[in-house]
Amino acid sequence: MKHIILVLALITSVSFAQNWTSVIDTDVDVSSAVTPVDIFANGNGLHIIYKENNSLKYCKMDVEGNLDPGSPVTLENSSVVWPSITGDATTIYVVYRKSSETYIRTKFSTDGGTSWAYLSNLNNANAGFIESIYSEEKLHVTYQVSNSVYYSNYDDGWSTPYTVSGTETGNLPRIVAWNGNSEDKVYFFYANTTSISKWREYNVTNNTWGSIQTAFTVSNSYPSGFAVDGNNIALFYNYYDAPLYYFQWVVKNKNNTLQCTRTAEPSYPQIVYSTTTVDEQMHAPFWFNWGTEEQEDPGIWRSNGDIDCTIDEVYVHNDQEQQNVHFINTAASSNDVYVIWQDDDIGDDLRLIYDDADPLAPQDLAVEIYTYHEETYPKLTWTLNNEPDVYIQTNAYQVWRRYQRNGGAWTSWVVIGLNDGDESEYVDYTIGGLYAEAHTAEYKIKAKDNNNNLSDFSSTVSINFSTFNKLSQGKGTTINYEYGLDQNYPNPFNPTTQINYSVQKDGVVSLKVYDMLGTEVAVLINEHRKAGNHSVEFNASSLPSGIYFYKLASGIFSQTNKLILLK
Repeated sequence: MKHIILVLALITSVSFAQNWTSVIDTDVDVSSAVTPVDIFANGNGLHIIYKENNSLKYCKMDVEGNLDPGSPVTLENSSVVWPSITGDATTIYVVYRKSSETYIRTKFSTDGGTSWAYLSNLNNANAGFIESIYSEEKLHVTYQVSNSVYYSNYDDGWSTPYTVSGTETGNLPRIVAWNGNSEDKVYFFYANTTSISKWREYNVTNNTWGSIQTAFTVSNSYPSGFAVDGNNIALFYNYYDAPLYYFQWVVKNKNNTLQCTRTAEPSYPQIVYSTTTVDEQMHAPFWFNWGTEEQEDPGIWRSNGDIDCTIDEVYVHNDQEQQNVHFINTAASSNDVYVIWQDDDIGDDLRLIYDDADPLAPQDLAVEIYTYHEETYPKLTWTLNNEPDVYIQTNAYQVWRRYQRNGGAWTSWVVIGLNDGDESEYVDYTIGGLYAEAHTAEYKIKAKDNNNNLSDFSSTVSINFSTFNKLSQGKGTTINYEYGLDQNYPNPFNPTTQINYSVQKDGVVSLKVYDMLGTEVAVLINEHRKAGNHSVEFNASSLPSGIYFYKLASGIFSQTNKLILLK
């Protein structure tokens, strides 16, 4: 059982929409860890790596702080430097170097961290300050060799390393990705000198590099981290003004015009990590000591990179001593933002808190015919939400249905079934005797997370039961199929409609669409099909409005029906 500590809710002047959970003490012991402790989140859970006595440890835990059996796992036994973790909905990547080697290693897992394999090595001698990000089906890596910053990406092999810092000096590189407004871009932030830091943009889509921009000019400073959204870039750094260190950040637009600047009271140097949510919002948590005139408690706060440099409260520490707080890091999955840290005042384990947004609407809902014990039923399938607080939830997916009797009025929508968060299909066995009276049924689903936040509805799918009437003959009897072509549904339609058909014998089946002049405009099926009932979707988005005909042919059988496209 986890020890939950409630966070006091303070009234502040910021206006971020937020729903921070209570603080959770996890089971991840980082008492012997050294920087960085890195985190990545996807639907399978929260994935954490850290160095311990130069070995590389990996842990997976759920959003309640419970470790998977077998965690931690040792990915490398010795000599590990500069590890970084990233990934997507299905794959985890851990990028690092061993001090005795002249190349960068990458391990990956496609089963949620259970088993691991190697990518090919990225050759570049004595690389340091390695950081990675995964975006748009590419793994992006930046690193430092001597006094230059390099970049390479993996897409069926490593690209030739590119010198991000050009002919200038480059140290302490950081990397983030931005995907929004139809953009696929990667950004870099690094130190040029002890007084000047630079940033740069790379357009992945068209393989073009922006010019090197000056982030800030501050004596005795070095970059600590940055974050990016569609309009702005937030640049965080530490600087020394004897006898104290300070923490400061600036927000600029992407034309490098300054929007705002903010400085903390004397603050211990820190590394800032950032993440981006599906709603295209940046998030960067960090330790912040408020100025005496603002009279707020020190602790962990979050910047969203707005042009006024406002921040919102994540966790109040009630202690000015930042040295006791370590390993602040963050990751996002969908619109949930996860923040971890370790606090000497509390213990050796990582702590966790997250901004718990509503789940995203489930995607890719589809319906097909399912046969069980010689009876047929509608079977729904969808893509699991890439959200760990949905994945662990019992009854996470609500299945809704309504139906229509012979073209009459629709019934009300009702919940007919519930699925756990790791289940992505549902068979509607409850439809039963509706075969005789219902012409069409429609389905849609919602997702729910472990804090009972609900998503919007998915798209709606429908199925026509005339196909079922041909096939359902009762248990224990021989099923006799017939040739048949049903009226498409819906009709008229825009731009997609479903066509159900049945085939008496195995053989080649042709289903084609023609315009009023008899010209073929689409081939939906032209291949071998087994005897039985089938369904196909016709997408007419490329066709103009009008009347069309669809023809089914198999052996000596053929049948033609009319459909109407209205845009």
